[in-house]
Amino acid sequence: MTDERPKPKYGELAPEGWVWKPPQPTTPDAHQTPSPASAPVVSPTARAEAPDSSTKPRNTTDLVITSILLVIGLITTANSVSSLLELPAIIQQVLDIQGLDVTYTATAAANLLGTIGAVVLALIYAAAVWLSVTALRARRRAFPIPIACAVLSFMAMFFVLMLAFFADGGLMNAIVEQSR
Repeated sequence: MTDERPKPKYGELAPEGWVWKPPQPTTPDAHQTPSPASAPVVSPTARAEAPDSSTKPRNTTDLVITSILLVIGLITTANSVSSLLELPAIIQQVLDIQGLDVTYTATAAANLLGTIGAVVLALIYAAAVWLSVTALRARRRAFPIPIACAVLSFMAMFFVLMLAFFADGGLMNAIVEQSR
């Protein structure tokens, strides 16, 4: 059995009296004001219950790990700053422990380098705290920030110590003589 009737054209099956209206523009013109009757009615309770898709759930694991890393960073930074402020004495202790019969003579350079290094480490730690808190407030992953700042602090401390060791030419000669 086949249907011998002609196929309907677009709109021919619409109910009697139905008229197509073109869609209204989504942005109102400056000359048009939307009528209150056309605005959707939303109850105050429905507004409060609507979930906000822009907020992410707080990641408590990231918060705990970041906090632990920042506390460890605070302890390490405080210890490193106090050591850098006494850099000539620390270097002399290292030389005595290694059995080198040398007196460290570049104390002025070591004091300056130690002070600069202490300030740099304190600034790196302050940046780690600020960036971590900012990331936690934005609900982004924050634990890599203290780790990256710890690596940066280690590199800065190593650089300062190498400069302090190389500042004393007599020390470098003694190390070269000891290695022969």
